[in-house]
Amino acid sequence: MKTLLVPIDFSDTSDNALEFAIHWSRTYNYGRIILLKSLYDSMFESIIVSAEYGNVSQDYKQMEREETIAALDKICHKVAALLPGVKIMTAVSEYPLIKSVIEIIEEEDVDLIILGSDHYSYSSDSYISGHVITIAKISPVRVLIVPAGYVYKPVKHALVPCNFNAIQWLEKINSLPRSSPWEEVILDVLNVDPGMRYVQPDEKFKSTEEKLHQILKNFPHQIFYTNETDIIQGILNFEAKQPIEIIIALPGKYSFLYALTHKSISEAIYRNATKPVLILK
Repeated sequence: MKTLLVPIDFSDTSDNALEFAIHWSRTYNYGRIILLKSLYDSMFESIIVSAEYGNVSQDYKQMEREETIAALDKICHKVAALLPGVKIMTAVSEYPLIKSVIEIIEEEDVDLIILGSDHYSYSSDSYISGHVITIAKISPVRVLIVPAGYVYKPVKHALVPCNFNAIQWLEKINSLPRSSPWEEVILDVLNVDPGMRYVQPDEKFKSTEEKLHQILKNFPHQIFYTNETDIIQGILNFEAKQPIEIIIALPGKYSFLYALTHKSISEAIYRNATKPVLILK
């Protein structure tokens, strides 16, 4: 049974990611969805509050915990009504969010995590959004990042940024199901090449292209090139102009994922991309 994990923080961004997850589970036949809420408060905050208010703070925290669980159960029933036949579960953890996510992955055999991310032009103060990069980096399973406000669309075109120096990572694409609807998705492979080698390709360049076609032989695909000097901006510009519904990020040192998980430029990616980003593992 394929399992989808959706961390919840009750923000608009988190709610939107859950709405996306409902559609995604229908399309790709997930049999179980786990709604995860971390109840963790920082030790520092707990010490300060307890020192000042003693038992009052403990009573308040217990009441807050009960209200949170009740709200999560309400969401669970709502999702269950929309997805008959799909098992909807809730998980409440006292651990910090990152540890909670890893624990659920290990215990429940999760296949995919769906996370909401605030956009540069909009913020719902989502707690989960602030941990998107860390979760994407340490998760052993695929992660799908959904921009705030994005409305689900069936995937017809997927953008696959690819560095020709690390083409072997394209093999990860073959981990996607070779059945409908994935078999009908057109992969738009994008190579950002400031040197414009694609204009007058040498034998090595032609050989790399041929290897790419061989790796992706099971999927309809096409190759695009851009000569922008900023790789990340080149990807974002292409994503904004072309009719694509998702960006597929590959692992590896020279990949989009490598850039995504480095703090210096990661915020520019997940706050500016207007399409969901699926990170393969």
